[in-house]
Amino acid sequence: MMRETQTSRLFQARDLTRRAAQWLDLIDFRAHAAAEAFSPSMSTYHDMLDPAATDAARLAACRGMHQQVCRRVEVERLEGEATHARVRPVDPYGLRWRTTRHGATLETIACLLLASIKIFEACLDEEAA
Repeated sequence: MMRETQTSRLFQARDLTRRAAQWLDLIDFRAHAAAEAFSPSMSTYHDMLDPAATDAARLAACRGMHQQVCRRVEVERLEGEATHARVRPVDPYGLRWRTTRHGATLETIACLLLASIKIFEACLDEEAA
């Protein structure tokens, strides 16, 4: 029973990783303006999307991409806050996003990556125990 649960959690982590990679590819993610876009020319792309990749490789790729995505999230948040301060949109509940559209997309990708990381780490810790 425990093995089935771990298998389903690993399937979920792999699916989350795949979705994050698909988003990164769709938005032509770049860690910075001069960086190469996330694509098949990157090993991280293959570690996240190749069905034959190991879960340890997926975990390492997710950790690396999460760090880069979070850096870009911060840049987009600063730009969004500046725009919000300048435009002052009606926001009676204070719940309006204070980032750019790209930043909101990156925040969603960061959540996918973090969820995947947590599942992979838990499963790999269980295997090591």
